[in-house]
Amino acid sequence: MSSLRKQALVRLLVCAVVFIATIVFCFLLLTGAFDGGSSADPSTTPESASTAEGVASDSIAPEGEVPGDAVEATPEPTPEPTPEPTPVNFDGLSEQPATVYAEGEQPAFTVTPDSNMNLRAGPGTDFDKVAQIPAGTAVTALGANADETWIVVQYEGQYGWLAKEYLNQA
Repeated sequence: MSSLRKQALVRLLVCAVVFIATIVFCFLLLTGAFDGGSSADPSTTPESASTAEGVASDSIAPEGEVPGDAVEATPEPTPEPTPEPTPVNFDGLSEQPATVYAEGEQPAFTVTPDSNMNLRAGPGTDFDKVAQIPAGTAVTALGANADETWIVVQYEGQYGWLAKEYLNQA
């Protein structure tokens, strides 16, 4: 084999290797498996890069689609606004609680088994009696006064205050 033929064969082999490497690189680039390392702008995609270079954006189609087909963009979900907490108003009370317990954080109590308790319109014995709660009844604290000596409960549809010292923690 002449040296001229050997050189031509080597050049042909080098061209074939470069051609195969180019095909593999293009495939990896189009499928997104090869992104060229970390970029400063993570929102940059091969599609947006080709658009910036002057190539029409519909000339690159996702897998399984024909170029030129309309590609429907998925709109980003609109975040729902966080609702403002509504101020709690315990109807029928002469005085509203200074502290309102969040749902799930409301302490449970039972009325002492010795005697019934008066449910009052405010945190003190000088407020009107709203109802009477039988001894041993379970109640859930909805709120408390500033020093937490009286708590607000709901009993038979009515809100009222109970002295905490006569309740047992459940």
